[in-house]
Amino acid sequence: MPLNFNDFGIDIASMAGSLETRLAATRQAGFSQAMIAATDIVGHPVSTEAAVQAIHDSGLRITGLETLRDFEGLSGKLHGYKVDVAKSMLQLCSRIGARLLLTEASVLAHADTDPEKIARDLRKLAFLALPMGIRIAFKGLSGSRTVRDFPAAAEIVSLADCPSLGLAIDAFDIIAAGVPLDDLDLVFPEQIFLVQLSDFMLQEIRSVDEQAATEAHFRVFPGEGAHSEAIARFIVKLEEIGYFGDYSFDVYNTDYLQMPAETIADRARRAAEWLGETVLRRTLPVPNMERLCAAKQIRRA
Repeated sequence: MPLNFNDFGIDIASMAGSLETRLAATRQAGFSQAMIAATDIVGHPVSTEAAVQAIHDSGLRITGLETLRDFEGLSGKLHGYKVDVAKSMLQLCSRIGARLLLTEASVLAHADTDPEKIARDLRKLAFLALPMGIRIAFKGLSGSRTVRDFPAAAEIVSLADCPSLGLAIDAFDIIAAGVPLDDLDLVFPEQIFLVQLSDFMLQEIRSVDEQAATEAHFRVFPGEGAHSEAIARFIVKLEEIGYFGDYSFDVYNTDYLQMPAETIADRARRAAEWLGETVLRRTLPVPNMERLCAAKQIRRA
């Protein structure tokens, strides 16, 4: 299936400003979808309902809601507590019209590392989400106690054997850790629910602390960093194995939060164009092209 501009979206946490400002910048740059953080909704200065309405009014498709953390591997009251948190996030997910909840592997010291236990917990989460038509995208984390990378996450997803449970794969994690792209051959493309894209400026990451700092504060858009070739190979590999889902620009950068949202959204657009037209050598059909061209002319004037 040909890659289309509509396959790309922005994680609005990559931009500064109000929820409404970031949604408008995303739309103005030509994107049709956006990833939303739960904190953007419940932390709205007016009300949660106002945030939900702003999201609906934006006309954007919601890539997903983020992030349910530290869910799996717990027991007793801790498990019950996390189930309550999950139910609340699923309700919020449904209210904004999202059909995906991003879940990151646990970093809690209390979390059980038994794959069977982890798979059972994630299967339970997926079943809770099923009546709402929501899928669960599970993401391994380098600092996790339970699942540290996407190959390990894929094993858990396969063990859970639940169609509404799949993977979120982050290009940053693969490049920073030097995970072989051939590992993607072990994953069924239909198991991948979301791919997050970003690059970084450092040629190599030399410590766990350096990776954590870069991951949280110094990501850049694909085509801007030191690993353009690696990003290109990653995208091509995903196409080769048959992935045809969403790509979300997941670019956390402290400097970008000091720049206008419109500037960051434009950088995201250039990244999408680079990936489509240079990496895959395709012209990406962009909706509302005349409106976008007019907007560019106004900004240049």
